[in-house]
Amino acid sequence: MNEKFLDNLETSVYGKCLHVFDEIKSTNAHALEVLEKTHVDEGTVFLALKQTDGQGSFGNKWESSKALGMFITIIAYEPYKKNPLSLVPAVALAKMLNEYYDIKAHLKWPNDVLVGNMKIAGILCQIKTAYNKKNACAIGIGLNIFQDKNDFSDDLKNVATSMKIITNEEYTLDEIYKNYMKCFEYVYNLETNIVCEWSKYSNMIGKNIKATKDGKRIEAYVNGITDDGYLEVVLDNKIEIWTSRANLDIDRFF
Repeated sequence: MNEKFLDNLETSVYGKCLHVFDEIKSTNAHALEVLEKTHVDEGTVFLALKQTDGQGSFGNKWESSKALGMFITIIAYEPYKKNPLSLVPAVALAKMLNEYYDIKAHLKWPNDVLVGNMKIAGILCQIKTAYNKKNACAIGIGLNIFQDKNDFSDDLKNVATSMKIITNEEYTLDEIYKNYMKCFEYVYNLETNIVCEWSKYSNMIGKNIKATKDGKRIEAYVNGITDDGYLEVVLDNKIEIWTSRANLDIDRFF
């Protein structure tokens, strides 16, 4: 099965070593287990057609029990070429969707990929001390590709979308994999600041956003992203730096 994913793959490192699973609990969970037990090359990718326990940020589930998306984990070791590393996969997704498929994707801090006000992809980055004693990052990516509206659970139908829903076009997973890995490697190797690249694809900056923070509804103005990848906002005429999405839920409408 690997051959169709690797044939004409236009990368030097990332995605060249690929492990494909028909079904697995979670690509991130598996990658972290393997990293602990044996050497894993830089740029290795674990890809699952289905996940029985897909992981999202902050313990959320990611719907991936059917073969309807791209569910992958990419391995990168310190020293990372870009910091914050967590911005790279989202920028690469936005680049691919816009430039290869004419899907007007944009980024919601910290790592959601939206089309309009609907979520099409999510990112989960987890750090592990690997077998070789280096810190490694398991970069998990879930991209909705083949879903129809009815493929989403009731609580996601008005929140999530897919490439098929947006364009009504037919796709192949291997083509999208190769295009994404090309974009990922390109973005990861860029000499420009990743915060600047992220900002190019964000509709949040310079906008008023609504959010629930520590259980309270608030409205804030987004100044931009700090060099550390944090969100800088103005709230009650004071500048605040939001460092984590924990206890924070930013509305998708902005």
